[in-house]
Formats: sequence, C-alpha cells, structure tokens
Amino acid sequence: MNIFRKTPSKAAPPRAVDFEESVHSSSLSENNSNTNSNGATIITGNGKNNTKSTSKDIRYYKKEIKKEKEGKRKLYHSLIKLADELKKLRSQTANLQQHDQYRNQTWYEGGLWRAPQVLPEVQREVAHNQRARQREAISLSDMFLNLVIVTGFTRVGLAITSTGQVQAESVLYFAVVWTIWGKEASYSSRFDTTDLSAQFETLLACFAVLFASLSVSLPMNSEGGARIMMMAGFCSFLHVCLMGRVLWWYMDAPISTVEHHVKHYALYNTLMNAAETATWILGWLFVPPDWRWIIFLLATLMALRIPRAFLANDFHAANSQRGVLFILLLGFMLQSVVVVATDFFQYDTPDTEQYFFIGATCLLLFCIKLLYCDDANTLASDHALLVNRTAAWFFNIGQFALLFSTTIMGSGLNLLTHSYLAAAAALPGPAKSLVCGGFAAVLLSTAFIKSMHLKRVPIIPAQRALFVGAYAIQALATVAVAVISILMAIGEGGYLQVLMQNDVELMWVLSGFAVLLVLLSWLDETLELALQGENEGDTGDFLVSPFGFWWCLTPEVDPEEMLVEEAQAAQTLSRRHPSSGARLSEFSPLLGESVANMKLSTVDLGSLQY
Repeated sequence: MNIFRKTPSKAAPPRAVDFEESVHSSSLSENNSNTNSNGATIITGNGKNNTKSTSKDIRYYKKEIKKEKEGKRKLYHSLIKLADELKKLRSQTANLQQHDQYRNQTWYEGGLWRAPQVLPEVQREVAHNQRARQREAISLSDMFLNLVIVTGFTRVGLAITSTGQVQAESVLYFAVVWTIWGKEASYSSRFDTTDLSAQFETLLACFAVLFASLSVSLPMNSEGGARIMMMAGFCSFLHVCLMGRVLWWYMDAPISTVEHHVKHYALYNTLMNAAETATWILGWLFVPPDWRWIIFLLATLMALRIPRAFLANDFHAANSQRGVLFILLLGFMLQSVVVVATDFFQYDTPDTEQYFFIGATCLLLFCIKLLYCDDANTLASDHALLVNRTAAWFFNIGQFALLFSTTIMGSGLNLLTHSYLAAAAALPGPAKSLVCGGFAAVLLSTAFIKSMHLKRVPIIPAQRALFVGAYAIQALATVAVAVISILMAIGEGGYLQVLMQNDVELMWVLSGFAVLLVLLSWLDETLELALQGENEGDTGDFLVSPFGFWWCLTPEVDPEEMLVEEAQAAQTLSRRHPSSGARLSEFSPLLGESVANMKLSTVDLGSLQY
C-alpha cells in the first residue's frame, strides 16, 4: 500500500505539534502497511526514500521552530522595553499635566478657603541634573513680603547709622526680622499661597514687620523693645493658625505618602510656633526689661528649624527667594546712598569727583552681587542644603551673616556719602570703619557659603592639582583682602591707613579689591574651558569627583542604601498613586539623585551644563 504524506504549503506552514503527530502516524501506517494478514513482510520500493525525506523535513522544521521561538523572544523583550518607556512617558506627562493644572487654575477653584495644597515640585521626583521648573519660583505676594522684610533690614541699618556702631540689640532685632522671613519662605516653598487664608496671613505679617521696624532704633529695655516682642509673638501665632489648618486638613493622611509627611511637618511646626509664641508673651509680661535679651535670644533659637525636617521644600523656589532678598537689599542700599546725596545735589551740580564716588559705590555693590553664590549656577546634587542637615544649618547661618554684614556696610556707605558730600567730616571715623568692616564681613560670609557647596575636581592628578590650586588662590585672596579691610577698619592698616583720609580713594580701592576677587572667582571656570579646548572630543579627560572642604559635607544616608531605595521607589511609583513616596520624601526630592552622583564619581564634565 502506498503511503501518501501531505506536504505543507509555504503560505501556511503547519504547527510543530501537528507535524510531529503526522510524522508519527505516517510511520505507524508505514509499518502496518508492510505486514499483511499472514504476517509476511512486504518490502516496498519507496520505504527508504520516504524515511530519508521525513528525517530531512524533521530537521528543517526543528530549525524553523527554533527561529520562530527566537523571534518571539526578541519581540517579547521589545514589548517589555516599549511598555517601560510608555510608563515613563505617562509618569512624565502626568507631572506636566499637574504643573499645567496648577498654573492655569482659577482663583475661585475650591473656594476662597480651600484646603492647603502641596506644591507640585515637592511631590515630583526630579530627574538627573534637573534645573528647569515649570512654575514661577516666587509670586508677587512673596515679592511684596520680601520688600517689607528688606524695609525692616534697612531700618536696622539706619539704627546702626545713627549710633555709628554695631550693638547687640541691632543683631537681635535683625535676627527677629530674618526668622519671620524664614517662616514665610518655608511655607511658601512647600504650599500653595494663592488661597485667601495664606494671602491674609501674609498681609498681617507685613503689618507686624512694618510696625516692629518703627521701633528698632529704641533700646531693648524700652517700650520699643516690648512692641517688637509683641509683633514677633503675633507673627508666631499667625503661623500656629496657618500650620494648624494644614494639620487639620491632612490629619487622616495614609502612611507612606507625601501627605503623611505633610501632617508630621505641620504638627512639628505648630508645636514649635506655639512654644515660641508662649516665650514671647511670657517674656513681655513677666521678664524684667534688663533681661529681655535672654527672651530675644531664646525665641530666635526656637524660630530656627531643622533643615528638611519631615518634608522637603521646593528647592528652586527657596533658592530664588534667597537670591531675590539679597538683590533687594543691595538695591535698597544703593537707593539709600542716592537719597543721601540728593539733598546736596539740589543746590549744586555734581562734579566729576562726585560722579566717581557714586560710580565706585555702584561698582562695589555690583561686584558683591557677582561674588554672591548664585544657587542657580550650582548643581542641586552639590548644594549644601541637599548633602546633610548639618551642612544645611551652617549654610543658613552663613546666609544670615551675609545679610547682616551687607546691612552694616550699607550703613557705613550712608555715613560715608554724607560726610564726603558735606565736606565737613562730621562723622569721619565710624563711616570708614563700618564700610571696611562690613566689606570684610561680606567677603568672609560669601566665602563661607561657597565653601559649603561640594566642588568637583578632575580625577587626573595633573588637572586635579590645577583646580585645587585655583580654589586655594581664590580662598587666600579672599582672606587677604578681608584681613586688610579689617586692619583698616580698626586703624592698624599701616601704610594703607592713608587711604582712610580720602573717601573717593577708599571707595575705589575697595572696588578694585572686589573686581580682583571677581576675576579670581572665574579662575576655575577658565581652567575648565581650557582643558576642554585642549582635549576636545576625548570625554575620558573630563572625569570628575566630588570634593567637600568641610567635615560636614558627607551624605548622612549611606549611598548603597540610597541607591537601593531609589530603585524600590521607582518600582513603587509605577504601581501606586503618583503622590505616594518612599523614605526619600522626608529628606528632599533631589537627595537621592545627589547621593547617586556622589557615588558615581566618573562624571563627564563636558556634559554638565551651567
């Protein structure tokens, strides 16, 4: 009996299982066909050929099956990668939609007394080297508050101008105004401030700061000191109400979410503000006037907060607020100098020497602005606020010292301008001493703030030595100029003391020192550009590693632990609600990226954009 085998067509090849079954059945039928009913074997002529053809087809289809499996496996992996990319794109699109919704929301959305909303920047996870932000970092209300705060600073400066020296009362008064600004900035960099409750609280805080600034020229044991205590206690009570409202809205927040950290943050600040309010009230009612300085010092320390406690802030918005406050202070100082000079120029046209004096003052303030550590030019991963809490605390103290020393220098500039234009030397000594001493304090404060940030130096020893030498030259030059200014302020400047006899020469010498320091501050960037130009295209020559000058510039969380938690958080965010977060939300949305950069010390310097 002939055996017929069905040959599969090329258009529709049979499945591997069906082919094996057909081969098995054909083999059985071939064996059965070769044996008759009597048991005699019938040898057919095509049996051997069919067996050879069948074995060849089996090998061919096995190869086809293997190719098909490999193709399906590649397609499966491609689909997995595509699904991951779609998940990332969906998460990024959700953040953009959230930003757009926040920007375009109507003022009446949710009512005038709507619930406090956490800023989108606090909730989102910032990408590698992310600097761009989708929202204005500082609102007009915050700008107005900064104007009021700077008015309080300048009022303290006018008190220093009237006395001609820096007293402890001026330091404490300045600290009270600065802590009020710190509370307002802390809230506005974490929560939405467009609702009526936040706007009303900001307005009342502006009233309190303005009323308190009218009494900063009075002694602490007078009625003016009592009024400042009342206004400071009132501002603390405002934040008790504000944070209490946040606590009430987020009381039922689930664990392991950003809202849960918001609840703890609100509870902590409510208790601290309540204790500060009680300190101000009890000190005003029961403490003798001669001992009020203890209340001022204690309440000021209680107003300080642990950096990144329980809830991260909008890092870029907070940096913008610090920069705007400093620029406004410089602007008020320049305006004050011009106002002092205006009375003299009403009766006589300024001559060339007077133009040089005003120009030197403007140049000095502009160079101080250039020397100021602009946080926008600092990588978030290298910022002191995101390294650990100790570095962040020292960074805030450096900011206070910079603002106060700038105010002292502004007071000296007012006195120096008046004495120069009056040509009577009515107040010769204190003016020059305040200018030189304030300038030295500004330089040291700026250098201290810059030293709190991580530096990145090349790994190659020769290039590393160049960068370390550049940083050393900058530091030594800053210290040298500061020491010279201090010696001139206390009358021990030696032959440089002759500069104290001429106001115009003094201003131009200080401006020259400032210009020199600005040029030296660009030395590291010049070296970076030079090295890139010499080895263009060879990225291996631009590997850098982080370098911290102070002992506190080390991560407070183990890098290995941080990287593991980052991976777990990324997997969790793909399955949970976008508002959920891991332990990293307690510190900062940028902290994980910061430690990851520190561990991966081989960073391409050419890819870093400034």
